[in-house]
Amino acid sequence: MMKYIYSKPYFLFLAFITILLIIGFINIKEMLYINIHDTYLVISYLDFALLSSFIYGSLGLIYFALIRFNLSLIKWMTIAHVIISIGGYCLIASFFLLIRETTPGDFETLLDDMHFNERINWGIFITSFIIIITQVLFFINAIYALIKGRR
Repeated sequence: MMKYIYSKPYFLFLAFITILLIIGFINIKEMLYINIHDTYLVISYLDFALLSSFIYGSLGLIYFALIRFNLSLIKWMTIAHVIISIGGYCLIASFFLLIRETTPGDFETLLDDMHFNERINWGIFITSFIIIITQVLFFINAIYALIKGRR
């Protein structure tokens, strides 16, 4: 499996883009609510899927070009980037599914839900930060491949 991730990472990005677009078109009227402290970002699932597909498509296209021109990538960086980029996105989506809706009622339950959601928000923030840092690995890997040249 790791050999496949290293040799054809663009296929994984293409498959992931397909899944994202299917989910986006299935939930075309749904909205994604992102709460950052006192600010709510509201975006439709389709727009979010299109934006994410563009980003992941760009990554896959760059991988395809680097591999097609037979430039040598650093194996562990490529594998780490692909797994963290795709796996982290799936983890964030799972976190969003776990967020509890707060309803008026028992005060203790309300506080528990708020504390739980706060921990989920921290999980989303940390995972997003790790994904962003991992993109630095991608650029280092691509620049290294361009400098080092052909295998």
